This record gives sequence, C-alpha cells and structure tokens, in this order.
Amino acid sequence: MVALTDYRSGADDRAAPGGEFFTFVLHSLTVFSIIGALSVNLFLCFVNTNVMGISQTHVMLREMAMLGAALLAAADRRIGLYMALALCASYLIFIFALRQESDLKAFRDLLIPITFYFLGTRIRDIRLADRLVITSVIIVMFFALFEYFALDAYLRIFNILGYYIARGTVEADATFGATSGLFGSGLRPEARSLLPFLGDHRVSSVFLEPVSACNFNAIVYCWCLMRPAMPWRRTMIAMALAGIVLADARFGFATCIVATALLPFYRLIPRLAWLGAPFLLLAFIASYGILSGTGGGANDVVGRFNVTAHLLAQLSPQTVFGTNLTDQFTADSGLAYTLTSFGLIGFLLMWGAVVYAPVRDAHAWKFHAAMMVYLLMLMLISNSLYSIKTAALMWFLVGICDHATDFRGRRARQGRAKTG
Repeated sequence: MVALTDYRSGADDRAAPGGEFFTFVLHSLTVFSIIGALSVNLFLCFVNTNVMGISQTHVMLREMAMLGAALLAAADRRIGLYMALALCASYLIFIFALRQESDLKAFRDLLIPITFYFLGTRIRDIRLADRLVITSVIIVMFFALFEYFALDAYLRIFNILGYYIARGTVEADATFGATSGLFGSGLRPEARSLLPFLGDHRVSSVFLEPVSACNFNAIVYCWCLMRPAMPWRRTMIAMALAGIVLADARFGFATCIVATALLPFYRLIPRLAWLGAPFLLLAFIASYGILSGTGGGANDVVGRFNVTAHLLAQLSPQTVFGTNLTDQFTADSGLAYTLTSFGLIGFLLMWGAVVYAPVRDAHAWKFHAAMMVYLLMLMLISNSLYSIKTAALMWFLVGICDHATDFRGRRARQGRAKTG
C-alpha cells in the first residue's frame, strides 16, 4: 500500500489507466489557471470597453475560476495541501475571533500561494514550466509593444482607467473628470529612470498597471537565469529586461541586479539567516521610523523606504500581533500589510514555511532563494506580492523547482549528446 506522502504524480499519472488523458486534463487546467491569472484582467477590460459594464463581482468570479481550476489540479492523495489549508484556516479563524471581525481577503491572500505552490509540486514537469514562461513572455511582450507603439488604438480597445473605475478600484472623483486613459501609475510624474528618451509612459501590457509588469519580468528573469537548459533562454532574458525598461521598473531592475550578484552565495547562506532576514529588516525599518518621525517621502527609493518606516511606526502593538485591525492604508508596504493582515506570528509561520520548504536539487535552491530575495525587496515597497496576476506563476515555478531532480537539465543534454 502506497503511503499518502509518497504518492507521486507526473510519470505515475501517465502510467495509470487513462493516464495520458488524465495528464492532458491536469496540464490544461494548469495552463488555464496560470495564463488566465496573467491575462484575464485584459479580457475583462476589453469587455468593459466594448461589450458591457464590469463590476467587482466579475473580478471576484474571475479570480475564483483561476483558483478553482488550480485547486482542482493540485488536489491529489498527498496530505500536504489539505494540512496547509487546514492550518491556515484555523489560524485565521483564531485571529478573526480575537478581532471580532472577519477578513476574507486575508484567506484569499494565503490561498493563492498554497494552491499554486502545490500545483507545481503536483505537476513536476519542468518542461511545461518552461513552455508556460515562454508563452507568458510572448503574450506580455506582444501587448507591451502594441501599447507602446499604438497607445491611442490600444486605449480605444482597452480603456484601462474606465475599467478600474467600473470595478471600484479608482474613484471617479479622483480622476478629475477623466473616464478613459491609463492607470494612474502608467505615467511618470517625474523623469523616467530607465532610458529617459522613451518618454514618461510606463508600459503595463496585459497587467493594465506597471507594478505587476515589473514583478512579472523580474520573476521571468530569475527563472531564465537559473535554467541553463531552457529553450530560447537568452531571448527570454532579453525580453524580460526589455519589459522592465518599458515599464520603467526601478524595482525590477534592482531585483535583477541583486539576484544576479548573489548567485555565488545562495548555497552558502544558511536557512536560519533567510528566516531572520525579514524580521531584522522589520526591526530596523520600524526603529528608523520611530526615531526619525518620518512622514513618508517622494516616489523614489529613499521615499518608498520612508513610507514603509512611517507605516510601521504607526502600528499599535495589538495590530502588530494581529489582535486588532487598522484603518490605515498599508498597500504601499508589504511588511505593514502582512503584519496588519496576519499578525507577527502569522508572518513568522508563513515565512518559515517558505524558507524551510524541502528542495530536492541544489541548483533549484538558487531559484528558490532568488524568489525570497524578490519577496524581501518587494515587501519594502508594495503589497503586490499577493496579486494573483504574478503570484500564480511565481508560486507554481517555486513548486516545480522545489520538486525537480534535474533542474539544470544536465541529463537531457547528456541524452541528446549520446544519441547525436
């Protein structure tokens, strides 16, 4: 009798009766959930612009469809997925009881990484991961170039501002009467940081806002950097960097530099250091905020650091430990948002699960560690790490790489060399 924790998919699924069809269904659900999470906002924007009005309900149904498909594909006889969901639900119910108020968005924020990580561990097909990355990059770059070179035509088909007003993300009063155009961050109020001659337009592509475009391209860059056997690897790296430049993504550019610079050190840094990193960062920034009395700053690196410091300095001890909610706006700081949503204990448990997740291939650990660097840097400036638009692909890739036994593809290259 096979133990629940020893059940394997992939080859075992194909070997079972009807296995090829079953694998096809799993892969189809995977492609639907990840490509859908990436691009469905563009589809809804098209519908809102050309067919019918969109509401927040449509957006919620879209997300439920992607999560439902991924959860269906991830579910198997392994107990890990169900234990993770049960533990998260139990913890959230506990802090909701302390607060005497529920927050379903907090459960959704945890459901995304759990679902897509276990989807990756279920599929375990690194070639499918490569194909998904390549397909995603091609889709994103196609619409990025369309947006940049034919902006007026693009906005006639995809009225981004109108879409965000329709779904309630942007208040109509805050747009000074405008009902069409780019999202607010789609234009730099100051000079562009990367290649200023490209103008003040920040290209968002399928994501409709440049922050997610930045995050997506940083994730793709890290995946391609760590995957020597990936088809079209250099082309994908070049396209990811081009996407970062088009979006004028200072964070994405910095993430690529740091992820590359740390390549020789990922296997040398102990997991305990990774575990303590966000909390040392949290203590340092909060102390700076309290001592300096900063009220925030400009839209640059120092300014965003000051915003995070200010937000952390304003949180009460009860809010930090998750027993109280706050009305304070924390979306500009992933650290502050995580503390107010899950409390310090929840933050520790979540980050500990990421750090100590088992990784089978030593080379795969480099990508896993690069994603921790990405999360640490992103938490300083935004809560967009919880957005399904980019989190779906990221956590799926982390799940794939953690369970890969030949992440670099050496065996495939050796096989081709022997038969050549």
